[in-house]
Amino acid sequence: MSADSFAWPGRLRDNSAHDLIIAYLTIDIQKNAQWAEELLQKTREVKSGRISSWERIGNAYWLRLFPDQVEIEEDYAEKPGEAVKISINDFEAAAAAWQEFVRQQA
Repeated sequence: MSADSFAWPGRLRDNSAHDLIIAYLTIDIQKNAQWAEELLQKTREVKSGRISSWERIGNAYWLRLFPDQVEIEEDYAEKPGEAVKISINDFEAAAAAWQEFVRQQA
């Protein structure tokens, strides 16, 4: 899937953070309905303050959720990179759209 073939309300084209969200969803969450559900649930729990933070190490990325932001870091790079910080609202919108996309594929 290319960065242009998946979108959500508020998706900005040619935005490196939004492209990274798509890469994360495509590579680490894939079309797995259970993982998509867990991701959205944990995002909402952290955003609401029910849990203080959450992290998931996947195939290619390390995701960390905090109440106001999400950090995604490439886990497979030869040299560790810096985590990209993204608004939790942007990430939640993308995760919700991904969950719906995965449901439609089933």
